[in-house]
Amino acid sequence: MAARHHIEALQTLGCLKAPTLSWPMTWAAVQRALQLSRQQLSDAEIQACEASYHYQYLQAGEQRARSMSRGVSLTLGGANQEPLFTAFATQPEETFTGQAALYATGQHWSGRLAVSYADGDRDDQNLRFDDSYIAGVMGNWQLGAGAIDRWWGPGWQSSLALSNNARPVPGVWLSRHMLTAPESRWLSWVGPWDLQLIAGQLEHDRAVPDAKVLGARFVFQPLDSLQIGLSRLAQWGGEGRPQDLGAFWDAFIGKDNGESSGFDDDDDPSNQIAGFDFRVSVTPWGVPVGLYGQFMGEDEAGGLPSKLSSLAGFDLLSTIGKGSQRWFLEATETVAGSWFSDRRFNTMYEHSTYKSGFRNHGRNMASTWEGDARAVTLGIQQYFRSNVTVALHLTQATLNQEGVIRAEVPEDGSQILQSLEEQDVTVAEFRIGHPLLGGNLNWLFSVSDDPIVTPFEERERWTAGAQWTRYFAW
Repeated sequence: MAARHHIEALQTLGCLKAPTLSWPMTWAAVQRALQLSRQQLSDAEIQACEASYHYQYLQAGEQRARSMSRGVSLTLGGANQEPLFTAFATQPEETFTGQAALYATGQHWSGRLAVSYADGDRDDQNLRFDDSYIAGVMGNWQLGAGAIDRWWGPGWQSSLALSNNARPVPGVWLSRHMLTAPESRWLSWVGPWDLQLIAGQLEHDRAVPDAKVLGARFVFQPLDSLQIGLSRLAQWGGEGRPQDLGAFWDAFIGKDNGESSGFDDDDDPSNQIAGFDFRVSVTPWGVPVGLYGQFMGEDEAGGLPSKLSSLAGFDLLSTIGKGSQRWFLEATETVAGSWFSDRRFNTMYEHSTYKSGFRNHGRNMASTWEGDARAVTLGIQQYFRSNVTVALHLTQATLNQEGVIRAEVPEDGSQILQSLEEQDVTVAEFRIGHPLLGGNLNWLFSVSDDPIVTPFEERERWTAGAQWTRYFAW
């Protein structure tokens, strides 16, 4: 969270020229974006950028990454119950999690082998290899395989495309390495751009076992102040489903809308969502401000996404005292058709064939609020120069409007982590991150005004947990 805060701050201030709507970012991409910005700034502007705490934080982080290019890491964490809501932050995933990882980075490659043991009441897969990957650079492209968290979108509390709400999906990916602008004079208007292509496989114990996830995301920056992202995700194939080139082509061209595409309702070749997002960064009166939004469609009409859900937000950067603060207000509506059409409940992130929905191990791969929710979050994040981070998020939400759970769970599958009925709830989250014993410790405290009941259990009103990570380089 701290790295993203400082990267977003430098981008808004004009000190970093690259899109910042897809995570993770590589250190190489960050450093290249800083160099590109220097070429367009005056000497005075360069000095102002390099004198900022944001720049100093990233330079220290990059140097630390270089000095720790190989080694092992140890992570220990736990909570009184599995945290229900997530954000763009580090937090424990289960009641107990322990992980040991071996990592190394070379000139053109990077890899990490992570082995975890997780003990929780809902997901019974105790031995995990989440956060493992191997990746190499060929020209300006990165080819990789593994299971890593992704965040596609501008939100701080949630995303409508991909987020860290669910466990990462193992698979392969192809993405740009340096986010530079096209050299062609015909395409230079695109500005710095990024393209990510992913293909992964979901868990076996679901309505369609071993279903595949395909995804593509294109982000470009036509103006220094404007970023635009286009995303498309599909569930395809799996046990008992067509997986030949014909079925793939039907999914690729969007021919999967039931009777309107010539299929029976339960014969659609894929379950797709698609949409766009943006961020506008300006500095009125010298105050860095961001306006952002995201729209994802559950269906298609006229070649464009339809039945849109929405996310909109506003953030502001301040430098009160020693350090900096980010204030944000973010609103999410995950009812399909909440914009420009009739509201359709029990639709967003659901499907008539892929009946476990857009989820992995029972958790939504996109919105932390799940489908059919409305949430408004007010957040304040404090970043001290001592590498201490404090964040307070207050949310007023209506969960599972109309109170229907459409997703199906097979006998050995993970229960859906969603409110069982329609429920109005107020949630306060308090997070602290600070150095400890050569590593970093992240605390999470959250409380709701009423207990939230899921299909699995009636949850405690409060959640308390911590996660400590330390790197040992050699």
